[in-house]
Amino acid sequence: MRGWLILVGTLLVGMVVGFGAATRGPALIAPYLPKAGSGAGERIEGQVVRKQREGNRLLVKVTTAQGPMLVTFTQKVADLEVLLDPGDTVTLVIPGYATFVENPVLERVKEPGRAKSPA
Repeated sequence: MRGWLILVGTLLVGMVVGFGAATRGPALIAPYLPKAGSGAGERIEGQVVRKQREGNRLLVKVTTAQGPMLVTFTQKVADLEVLLDPGDTVTLVIPGYATFVENPVLERVKEPGRAKSPA
């Protein structure tokens, strides 16, 4: 009888651990995986309307086909401030469209004169 209790107890503990790993696991390991290589994300293209630096963060207003977005960058702020200008076309990798986005992956920046490639 004792052997069956150990077997059933092990089965129940395994089910709880498996369920917890399935539900909480991706959120726990996501910070350790590269964002661009994960493939999880939608590429959204838009035009920079305005940028503003506030201390150690850069606020960028982007107009997209889905609607306006306020993108906040807190990493590499000085580099992005030099790179981004109003009128530039940017491609962002984010899980889905949202009005407020923090630290998305900036995949591409095109200057206004180079926004369209020659055919």
